[in-house]
Amino acid sequence: MAGYIGSKAVNLSTTGADIAGDADVSGALDVGGAFTSQGIDDNATSTAMTLDASGNVGIGVVPESWYTPLSTTALQLGGTTSLWALSNGSTDLRTTLDNNLYVSNGGVNAYLNTGPASRYQQTNGTHRFHTATSGTADATATVVERMRITSAGQTLIGRTATSGVSDGHRFDANGFTQHVRDGGSVLELSRETSDGDILVFKKGTTTVGSIGTSTGNLLWMASINGAGFRLVNDDLRPASQTGANRDNALDLGHWNVRWNDAFIVNGVTTGSDGNDKQDIRDLTEAEQRVAVACKGLLKAWRWKSAVEEKGDNARIHCGIIAQDLQAAFAAEGLDAGRYAMFMSNTWWETQTEVPAVEAVAEVLDEEGNVVTEAVEAVDAYTRTDTYDTQEEAPEGATERTRLGVRYSELLAFIIGAL
Repeated sequence: MAGYIGSKAVNLSTTGADIAGDADVSGALDVGGAFTSQGIDDNATSTAMTLDASGNVGIGVVPESWYTPLSTTALQLGGTTSLWALSNGSTDLRTTLDNNLYVSNGGVNAYLNTGPASRYQQTNGTHRFHTATSGTADATATVVERMRITSAGQTLIGRTATSGVSDGHRFDANGFTQHVRDGGSVLELSRETSDGDILVFKKGTTTVGSIGTSTGNLLWMASINGAGFRLVNDDLRPASQTGANRDNALDLGHWNVRWNDAFIVNGVTTGSDGNDKQDIRDLTEAEQRVAVACKGLLKAWRWKSAVEEKGDNARIHCGIIAQDLQAAFAAEGLDAGRYAMFMSNTWWETQTEVPAVEAVAEVLDEEGNVVTEAVEAVDAYTRTDTYDTQEEAPEGATERTRLGVRYSELLAFIIGAL
């Protein structure tokens, strides 16, 4: 049976209707069966849009065919392979350098190509950003990954591996940062024109020290309490926390944390300007007797620590025993502590047994990202903590006292009695 809708011929049957030409429908159109059209477009000669039984929509492409060569702009929504795909006519939405967007099922995979010079890709929670290695503006340009954000929150720039040591930068969500370069400077910090801090160190929110520059492009490093040093031409000078010279204020080492040997070409210069001194006098008779006694107190010995390390090869030293010097002063009714040649320092210390640490291998996920950092094995050891005053020492700390001698003053003292 045939009829017309407007001026268009319509073939009607019990199973459907065939419209041989165009049909204009001004009202609602209900189709209970399959609906096939050569195009929802003006004068289309091929399928322009497809709506299948699964609810998938393809514009310029049949749903599920996004991966086939395309010659026109395409949009696909709702396919089982992809949730959203856009292309301007590429051969593969996932790898093309032309403009396109592809988001797969559940957002597990995503590709956004904005031209030959850049590409974004998201796979299993890892985000990758690519750029071309040259200025080539066509699809033949070579694209290289420049930055990656892993599912573990690690940001990689110039590298793709989170483990090992390779050129590039690594920023972890837990605060760890790594910069690697094979040859040349790794990090450059610059202060434009004014003097001051270049790098500030903090513990929590409290500043504990800094590295900076002062007048004359001089570099200094200091803690917040003012103990620091300054590099000036050919010398190393004590400095304050602002890099200023700090004369006659800082010591090298401590009474319970000493340097071992000092290798110096020329002798050590000590202050001896009379303008800086007062109460200048000759040695008293009692002092002269102590000086004479000290001459006879000179001994030879070996350090216990050296014998433990070197055995019979430990070398012999000559000098005076600090306790003997103290006793010589006491024999004349004098206090050795009043004389700068004699030193006695007391501190408190604790011993803490630190257990061994077992090695732990690095754990990577399927993308090669570090899930668990490697841990190196460490043997058990005893840690000694020291405290300058009893007030700051914890309960149970052991009191220690060490005596010492300034030989430059002792020898001058002995010579004065000859």
